[in-house]
Amino acid sequence: MKKNLIVILSLIFAQYVFSQNEEITEVKNLIEKVSSWQNKQTDHIKKYTLTNWHFSAYYIGLMRAYKTTGNKKYYNHLYDVGKTHNWETPYDMYHADKIAIGQLYLDLFDKEKKPEIIKNLKWVLDAHIYRTSPEPDVRYLNNPYNKEWWTWCDALFMAPPTFAKMYKITGEKKYLDYAIKHWFITTDYLWDSKENLIYRDDRYFNLKTSSEKKIFWSRGNGWVYAGLVHMLEIIPEGHPKRPDFIRQFKGMSKKLLDIQERSSDGLWRSNLLDPGIFAYLNKNEDKLIETEKIDIPENSGSSFFCYGFAWGINNGILDKDLFMNPMISAWKMLKSHVNSEGRLGFIQPVGKDPKPYDKNSWQEFGTGAFLLAASEYINFLNKEKKNISKIQKGKLIYKNDLNSKESIHNWSMEGSAKTVFKNGWMEMFSPNESSHHVLWCPEKFPTSFIAEWEIQNLNLDAGLCIVFFAANGTNGEDILDNSLKKRNGVFNQYTKSDLNNYHISYYANNPKKPDRPFTHLRKNKGFKTVQFGQKGIPAKSKNIHKIQLVKSNGRIIMNIDGNKLIDWIDNGKELGPILGSGKLAFRQMQWTHFRYKNFKVWDLISIKDL
Repeated sequence: MKKNLIVILSLIFAQYVFSQNEEITEVKNLIEKVSSWQNKQTDHIKKYTLTNWHFSAYYIGLMRAYKTTGNKKYYNHLYDVGKTHNWETPYDMYHADKIAIGQLYLDLFDKEKKPEIIKNLKWVLDAHIYRTSPEPDVRYLNNPYNKEWWTWCDALFMAPPTFAKMYKITGEKKYLDYAIKHWFITTDYLWDSKENLIYRDDRYFNLKTSSEKKIFWSRGNGWVYAGLVHMLEIIPEGHPKRPDFIRQFKGMSKKLLDIQERSSDGLWRSNLLDPGIFAYLNKNEDKLIETEKIDIPENSGSSFFCYGFAWGINNGILDKDLFMNPMISAWKMLKSHVNSEGRLGFIQPVGKDPKPYDKNSWQEFGTGAFLLAASEYINFLNKEKKNISKIQKGKLIYKNDLNSKESIHNWSMEGSAKTVFKNGWMEMFSPNESSHHVLWCPEKFPTSFIAEWEIQNLNLDAGLCIVFFAANGTNGEDILDNSLKKRNGVFNQYTKSDLNNYHISYYANNPKKPDRPFTHLRKNKGFKTVQFGQKGIPAKSKNIHKIQLVKSNGRIIMNIDGNKLIDWIDNGKELGPILGSGKLAFRQMQWTHFRYKNFKVWDLISIKDL
């Protein structure tokens, strides 16, 4: 018997490894498809110089794809680009966009070691370093030299990593010093510390949409976010300025995550704080034009953000529990926008602000951003080891069919809500949608347990379902102790008052966050988000769903219909002690109408990760 079990477990693990390798192959094939399509396009060749930033951003992505996949075809294509153009940069050498091609040349030199590859580039970069006038001035408005300094946020993708790579290749510290110094000259001016986002340039400082939202351009912030990645890859550990780059990266990451939470599909819009509104300056750059709301993704910015999330996770800078599933969600949606030919759509064309575009819009730099995301996602898959968990139930300690009024006679309802019993189900809702509400089970469950119940949505328009568990007063009181503050369903009474608990929101659909793409696990008191999980119950699902909640001391797992949404371990340190035994409750927001049945709780014998 034992031998057979070992064989079965081995087969399961082998199947997982095979599945993971299959996904890596799938992404590699997608890279091939997308890059092949892009290399066949001639539409923009006459319009844009092949060594200017439009194409350079694509080359940067394709080089990353080569480094990740080892596909020599990509390398050969890139080498031919450099050789054909005699390893030169475009005219106007002080313009940041014109030296982005240098990142390709430096990567090629690193392999070929041919001096002619970087001879011209080194001269150009030295010209930046050794000029004495004019003085650095990163104003865009009223600045006759606004194309000679990094006065617009895009420049931070184009120029600083070029200087930093020259430092990496030559060991000459002057290049890194210049990149870092001028990076912060620009960000000190354009960074909005309250929003942790960056303005495209100073023309946007005082501009707002009709809904009084600041205008932060998606791809502009994407340029900077990817630029942060490329700088952090080179700046040595222990460098005095490295922590400042990390602070910017983490701050922007958190803001982008907050914005993504409000997205219906896990992608970002061109106007980050006012999604769906195109707000842009006219040709004379003196009047803001604003469109009606058109809620579509912007895939160049979204690709950069997905890339940064993946890189941050892979390099231990971003919390995997918070960023992994949002990153995966973004990736899955990005690849869904690649058509059968290999074209990535929904890319805003050349611009400087949230201008209109559509599903057929594409651009070389958008393809490049996508290749960066795809390559880093492969790196993630190569590092990731997802566990298959075998959960063993013990003794049944509580059972409630939730099929009659008598079945919940000793349960406690907080907030104005009704329970109605039909066809073996308990329906729960607030009459006239007047109140959020929480229904407490009277049983105190142990530190480790398995809970299961079935649930079905009866109002597809809006709703939110949460489960509280391991709940007690902050001093260990029973949650119904009269010494605790009175509660009526208002959220902060449960998350920021005098209760300790964990909670998982596993269904969310409301006008502000339609069909939210993630589940949330939070630890209270304090409303501390500890993990973003996979998407829970789909907003428009009419199906009956089986919920399983597992608590093994500090480890928390939630499965819906056999799919793992949450898997997190509380170490009992950063966020206070592990919460042990306590009570459980179902919470709904006021517009929610779900029905429940077959609530059961078992002792937990073990969890085995295969």
